[in-house]
Amino acid sequence: MKHSLYSGIVAGGVALVLWTGGVAHGSDEDDSASSVKSSARISIKATNPVRIRRVMTEVGPVTNYINDIVPTEPVDSFDWSGEALEPIKGRARLDIDPIANTGTIRAEWEDEHGRWTYRQDSFGPPSHATGIRIGASRGSVTDIVDDPITTNVYLHGDTGVGGPVTPTFFAQLAIWGPAKVTLNGERFDNPFPAASGSLPFSGPKGSLWGGHVLLSEEIRGDDGIVRTTSGEVFDMSKAGEGVVYPDKINLNLSFLDIPDGRQSSNIPAMHRFVYYISFKKVKVSARYK
Repeated sequence: MKHSLYSGIVAGGVALVLWTGGVAHGSDEDDSASSVKSSARISIKATNPVRIRRVMTEVGPVTNYINDIVPTEPVDSFDWSGEALEPIKGRARLDIDPIANTGTIRAEWEDEHGRWTYRQDSFGPPSHATGIRIGASRGSVTDIVDDPITTNVYLHGDTGVGGPVTPTFFAQLAIWGPAKVTLNGERFDNPFPAASGSLPFSGPKGSLWGGHVLLSEEIRGDDGIVRTTSGEVFDMSKAGEGVVYPDKINLNLSFLDIPDGRQSSNIPAMHRFVYYISFKKVKVSARYK
């Protein structure tokens, strides 16, 4: 595995300097860097979450629920117009080593369905790249792959990483891996088979969700709307025109099914279930040696 040193802006001009793992496609970096033994710890405390989840009544009635309580379709999990953003109570705590790809994530929050918990102790890369970085010149781009805890990358928008569901934004930290979720003290398992026909991350006690956590610059204005550079409400056809707010950071946490290749009536359509919250008050500390 190749390791490289990059610095990124966390907030207010504070630089986060970390070694990051992953294979850099299109990079001419020296492989000798992989012999360096280093470690890092990123600690994050986050509060003031907002739930981003809108049942699309204009599409039709809810066609499926999990546990007969949580709607799965048709649901808009990005709500670019900010119509249904719901401030809720909750908090999250992360302790992460992005070099060793180890750490813990704990979160809890409440909504109309009850009290949720999120637990993630292992990490694995998604099927797509985990971000891009500017290469030797502004006209060259390096894809980062096979790195479940990535630092200082661009995602979404027109990057080709993760789909055009948001504007292109800079993430100081991007994390993937299986997550255990509970609702009101009971397991909230993933009931959706992957393309193979089997339940993902399945064990004797149940099946886990695909977890995804991002520490990133803000993509919403103070009015909650995701906009384009011309002032319109963002949508996926305007992937390269989105506005971001680099003077603000947030912690985004989501858990979702693993796509099976079919389309749903959700946004995004490749997923049968997404639950997405964004913590707006974030405190970050980092140590590197």
